[in-house]
Amino acid sequence: MTNKRRAARNKRQKKAKLNAPLLDVHAEHFLGQMQDLEAILNSLGGSDDRAASIQDQFDEKLQEFVERTRRFSAVSLIEAARMAVLPWMREDEYHVDPDASAAHVELLALIALSAEAQAGGPPTGPAPEVQEMSELISRAKEDLDLLFNLSHLRAAMTADRSDKLAFISLLARGSQVLIRNTSYADMAERTVTDLLDGVASVREELVSGLGFDAHDAIRVLAAVHKIQQDQVNDRGATFAEAVNSLREAAVSATESSDEAAEHSEELKAQLRASWLEAVGDFFEPNQEASTVPVAEVVAETGLEELRVRAVVERFTVDISGQTPADVVEAFTAGDNPLRPRPFIAADGDRVLLPHHTLSADAVKENLEEYLKTTDLWEAYQQHRGDLVEARVHAALERVLPASAVFRDAFHYFVPANQAEEQEGDPAKYTKRVEGDHLVVVDDVALVVEDKAGAVSAVAKAGKTQRLRTDLTSIITKAADQARRLGALIERDGGVRTDDGWVDLSEIREIHTVAVSLDDLMSVTTATAELVRAGLVDPANIPWTVSLHDLELISELVDKPAEFLLYLRRRRDPLTTRIFMAPDELDLFLLFFDGMLWAEPDPEEVQRTFPFTGHPTPAARRRFREQRVAFVTSRTDQLDAWHYSKNRPGGPIVPKPTMIDSPAGPLIDEVMKRGVFGALSLGATLLSGSTAFQEQIATQANILLDNPHPGRSRQVAVPITQMTNAADGWLLVWSTHPTGAVDLAATIADQERYLRLKKHQLGLPRGALFVFDQKSRELVHVSYDGNAGELPDELKPLLDRLRPPEAFQNRPPPSAKRPPKKRRRRD
Repeated sequence: MTNKRRAARNKRQKKAKLNAPLLDVHAEHFLGQMQDLEAILNSLGGSDDRAASIQDQFDEKLQEFVERTRRFSAVSLIEAARMAVLPWMREDEYHVDPDASAAHVELLALIALSAEAQAGGPPTGPAPEVQEMSELISRAKEDLDLLFNLSHLRAAMTADRSDKLAFISLLARGSQVLIRNTSYADMAERTVTDLLDGVASVREELVSGLGFDAHDAIRVLAAVHKIQQDQVNDRGATFAEAVNSLREAAVSATESSDEAAEHSEELKAQLRASWLEAVGDFFEPNQEASTVPVAEVVAETGLEELRVRAVVERFTVDISGQTPADVVEAFTAGDNPLRPRPFIAADGDRVLLPHHTLSADAVKENLEEYLKTTDLWEAYQQHRGDLVEARVHAALERVLPASAVFRDAFHYFVPANQAEEQEGDPAKYTKRVEGDHLVVVDDVALVVEDKAGAVSAVAKAGKTQRLRTDLTSIITKAADQARRLGALIERDGGVRTDDGWVDLSEIREIHTVAVSLDDLMSVTTATAELVRAGLVDPANIPWTVSLHDLELISELVDKPAEFLLYLRRRRDPLTTRIFMAPDELDLFLLFFDGMLWAEPDPEEVQRTFPFTGHPTPAARRRFREQRVAFVTSRTDQLDAWHYSKNRPGGPIVPKPTMIDSPAGPLIDEVMKRGVFGALSLGATLLSGSTAFQEQIATQANILLDNPHPGRSRQVAVPITQMTNAADGWLLVWSTHPTGAVDLAATIADQERYLRLKKHQLGLPRGALFVFDQKSRELVHVSYDGNAGELPDELKPLLDRLRPPEAFQNRPPPSAKRPPKKRRRRD
């Protein structure tokens, strides 16, 4: 037996290796980063104080890098870095480059600027040789990667291991340092203008106090970015013309072989000099070619000069008095001065923008910083909350059936003290509280809380005390408020509002959702860490999502059942422990690919549903062999689709969609019929594996192909791959026999069977599908959410059912047909 098991295990491992997918560019990039970190740790050897050794190495490498930058003009070096590090593509193209990093350009810019200021100005020695700057830039990314990695390891080694928030703090800090573009630029800009220019009094305050509004700031930032793009394109065109001219001159020189040798050598030297000049002009431009005159920004935007200059002044970074060591220490700790002020000033009334991905966030952070000093801050906060509420409602409307009932910004009553709670009479509750959204779709309730507050810059930098305060305000309070209403619905079967009693006794499934205006820097996807830190109750894990991610998901979902199933998976405690991702959309797209699934503990499943029998060795092995999965970026197709939507006149790339579902036609039919419980039933049908969905898609045909003349046939399929009894379902397929039997009688008989079987198995919800034997059409779908005791008239019928244990080794319906008569041989 042991040898057989070993052979089976080896066969499985070999098959797994053969079927292992090739790594994509993002996975390769991630593994490369892990290998770099491992190499640094190995280089420390047996050091007694690894943190001190890392600090020494950090200081040494930084000093070496700073000394190399002193040879060059800071502005020219920044432009050369932009050319080399940022992704460049045609306007009608999109490609993926995981090595491109805006953070590297920012850090290099801050080092170069502070080093130049420390030296008293640009270098005055001999001009660098052509391509000397490019050589530095070619090595810069590797050097900056090393500084980033050393800073991350130093932070990890010096973190307080007893602090349960330490890991979340490191996540927040790492995101703040390295991640840009957490939202698409067009979405971020729309939100910023709606926020800051959406209230007349707020906009007027910005104009009177600063000299411009949010829209002006975005226009100026966009204009500088566009002019810089045009400059690069013009330099590229000039470079191409120079290359063509040099190629023609070289061909002519080759054909003139009869000329004197000395003339040939002289021509080669001239060509080489011209080539180096062309390369330098394109890849190593001077300050004038690298920057944008303010006057040109005025012309591009059409704004008044004073308004443009007010924007430039407000958004220009100031690191005066800081050394390269100061700016690098601050930057790697999450304190990036370019985030709220991305412009870099240059001589001659000119500016430079390292890249455009900071623009919308810079406007929001910068202008909110100003509004906090005015009397309009409270009014702005109220507007911010109203905006989030309206857009959350719109996003949920897109992903839910038209039958969904919304209650927004409503007040309801809860027990004010323990005495009221123990009495349990909603009519006597005296504490009035507010809820943001209660959405009811038949037996499903979504309790949604909006949080428009922002995470402070100090918290983003990973300062644990402030981070806990901010996350408690945004995540914990939203989760607690949503959980309070959910618990009230479960206990009382409804809720008393200002408008009276709302009967919610038919609710069988409640999901809590917390929506934040700000992106929360990889924190919301680390749900298990939020639980460990005490910020989220493990008994009721909310789906915490940013507004922009919710809106994108609402555009991607084609079936409401997809959204509900994602909520189920995303809130599953085991799933939150198994999967880690830097971004919510990575998890959602993993779900679309059918991979966001965690194998439940089979022992827990058996305890929850005893009739399923003892777990099989295969089920135990699958659960035991699960490992934490690090999900790398999966948004390439999403990016291409989103950018193509905003490209004038260009073809729209297909959006990501969920993998084909064999149960899809049945789900669509149930939704089309408007059956009560259609949403939850559709999500349940969609939840199974492809093999299971193929089975239920053909279940009716199996019954219809094997009829009992004059009698209905049925098969019951329990859905029990979970550890929460409230999530269980019983699905019953049945036939209406050909003959004089009344369809209503068949339906009544089969609905009675569904209720009895559901009660026997202890499953809270069920659905019945009745197919006509003659036409083979689906003639009836019904839902059963009855809970509690059976009526007295049904109790005696329980004894007629097959025992629950019959499900453990049940033959398929096709095996139940009468045996064929054997023909007698002569």
